[in-house]
Amino acid sequence: MRVFTRKVKILRLQPRGARGIHGLEGAAKAAAQIGIKYARNGILETDDYFTKGVPESRFKFDHGTYGSLTQVFDDHRHIDPFVHVQNDLENVTDCIKDIVGSDHKVLNTVASYFIEAAGKRIRPAIVLLLSQALAGGEAATERQCRIAQISEMIHTASLLHDDVIDKSDARRGLKTINKLFGNKMAVLGGDFLLARASLTLARLEDPVVITHMSTIIEHLVKGELMQIHKAEAGNGISNYVTKSFYKTASLMAYSCKSAAILGGHDEETIEVAYEYGKNLGLAFQVVDDLLDFQGNTDELGKPTHADINAGLATAPVLYAAQHFQELQPLIDRKFSQVGDVQLALHYVEKSGALGETRSLATSYAESAVAAATHLPDSESRSALIALVERVILRNR
Repeated sequence: MRVFTRKVKILRLQPRGARGIHGLEGAAKAAAQIGIKYARNGILETDDYFTKGVPESRFKFDHGTYGSLTQVFDDHRHIDPFVHVQNDLENVTDCIKDIVGSDHKVLNTVASYFIEAAGKRIRPAIVLLLSQALAGGEAATERQCRIAQISEMIHTASLLHDDVIDKSDARRGLKTINKLFGNKMAVLGGDFLLARASLTLARLEDPVVITHMSTIIEHLVKGELMQIHKAEAGNGISNYVTKSFYKTASLMAYSCKSAAILGGHDEETIEVAYEYGKNLGLAFQVVDDLLDFQGNTDELGKPTHADINAGLATAPVLYAAQHFQELQPLIDRKFSQVGDVQLALHYVEKSGALGETRSLATSYAESAVAAATHLPDSESRSALIALVERVILRNR
């Protein structure tokens, strides 16, 4: 992993609570409030916000302590994580409907379409479960529930934009917004959701949380750009993991971190929350890419092999390329020639890359479980562990 630091000259930085503090001393105190390291000569440095590559998890799964991952799941499978927060999830959905309400009929229809047809709502569920687990089983606060709402709105907005970029016709078994209303309305619908999410975020009046949640949107853009442009030669899996963090795991990681901050927890606990969300998000994305090869179209609600047909090389193809160098030219030209997709699928099957991809997902699942074990023992913590199993074994 290579980490680089961006340096920014400070003119004046005054988040809430820092009024009347000026100069370099004030800048240092203000920088500390948003998790940025301060250096001499009025320079801000950060090794978190501007990171190339995903840092290794601090939490390792100890097989000597826990046995196998399957054994851990056996001990927590009695809890359905979604039932555990069902009432709160319903409240999140109702609040989102109120937030995205608009007096513009078409815009209201576009913004509400995917909200109404949402699946399990795993992102708000993660925030709600984590908030409960951090408090030893107590209900999430109103401000933490706002983070759950914001995370789902940002996610839905990204889906609307992704479907335009990918020219997708179906998602979750339904026609996409761009298919029903056209690209312009899909883009505007996504923008509208982001605007409403930003307003909800601003009303929390917490500069640290605003910084973290805003980072998610930047990461979504970075991830999409990485997907569009060819990765550096020889860095296939490394770039894939970074892209997966930006496109998927960042939202879960920073939402969990923000929930912990709003709960008033210490730095170590906040880091545990971040690590759980990050590793669960990476496991989620790797499984998603695995299902593109192994899943069923009817269950997925979208065609299989969609990524490779769109010219994208995900983990199975990248692992196969480590065994068969002949794949690299196909990856470089985005499988654009006749027979490229079929040949790539042959190499994926022949190489055992699907098993390697499953192992990658499992390693992130183990790290998520290891992070969860640092939380207070409660039914909510058990639900977080059960949720990891749902992610790793899902078929849609």
